[in-house]
Amino acid sequence: MNAPSTYSIKITFLIAALGFLGTLPLGNDTQAEKKIPISKRLRTELSVDLILPRTQSNPLAGQKWAGIFRDLGVYIRVRQRQANDAVGVEQFIYGTIRRVKVTGQIDRSGNIVLPDKSFRLNETEKLKEWIKELQLYGAQGTPKGQPLWGMKKAEFKKLYAELAKTVGHDTSGLSLTESIRLLNLPAEYPLKFTAATRTHLSTLQEQQTLSPVKHDLRKFAKGTALSMILRGYSLSFSPRRLPDESIELNIEPYHKTDRSWPIGWDPAPLGLKRLSLAKKMYQSTVIEIHDLPISQLIPKVHSETDLDVYIDPLAITSAGLNLDKLIVNFPRKRTSWSLCLRTVLAQVKLIQQLRVDENNRPFIWVTLFDSKVKK
Repeated sequence: MNAPSTYSIKITFLIAALGFLGTLPLGNDTQAEKKIPISKRLRTELSVDLILPRTQSNPLAGQKWAGIFRDLGVYIRVRQRQANDAVGVEQFIYGTIRRVKVTGQIDRSGNIVLPDKSFRLNETEKLKEWIKELQLYGAQGTPKGQPLWGMKKAEFKKLYAELAKTVGHDTSGLSLTESIRLLNLPAEYPLKFTAATRTHLSTLQEQQTLSPVKHDLRKFAKGTALSMILRGYSLSFSPRRLPDESIELNIEPYHKTDRSWPIGWDPAPLGLKRLSLAKKMYQSTVIEIHDLPISQLIPKVHSETDLDVYIDPLAITSAGLNLDKLIVNFPRKRTSWSLCLRTVLAQVKLIQQLRVDENNRPFIWVTLFDSKVKK
């Protein structure tokens, strides 16, 4: 584990960058279903203060806004500015009560102005949607489209620290259920299998393609390990902030455009030097490869560089590749394993990437070439 100061710096970089299941239930879903409903667990009380401008071209705006908020069932005060006023949204939680207070400024044109949004008098539908978000999710609003999966920085740091803990058991040869159980994920972040995920896994079971986990992920951080395990089943996970302020890990079918938890992180934005992470991968040496299947090249690279090399199973499937039948050659020359592997993989439209897990443990990830991905 990194020293606290290094770990803190790394988190800062990340924030700136950033049914059939009788054979598959993990217990978390069942526990989640037994929870008290959100509506009974946390009740939101919303109030709005609108500050009048010193001079205004629309003197009736305050009265009109007051009527609009009352029609929406929201407590509203329209008043003059006070010395300690701060425009924005804040909340306080007392037991099962969540009090959300909005302080907005009415500008000279009669619009409500907040730090990250504004409303005109004719935008009542837009205002109504926002009020619903505040009542459901609190001051943070909907997590959709927000950085850090809609979490506060402190919430992200806490989750990241939990997922940085290392895996203590061999995951190879286990089923999806068994391997996830052995990760011993924190109960504070329950797993949630979506309906689409259950359907997807049911299809895999019917097709008898629910293969065991291929890799031993001991000593890897739990976040990267979970992402890698799920990838073998065309799944991914992402944190999801719920209306009651809790966070669950949402497991769903993988889509390229998803903002899912990554399989390792690019070391560059974290301030990590590739040469210090993987010296043998980048240092010059004499290399020659003669009629070697890629399936045998991977363990050879591992033995020469001390780096684990993992091939994206989705890349292999989508490209229709058989690694046992892909024979590669590389002429004898002095070069680095990084350049050699890049040259060989490019022939089959694959690319190698150096990544690190949540503890800065380096590994090589081989996936499909994407011109938008930084090498």
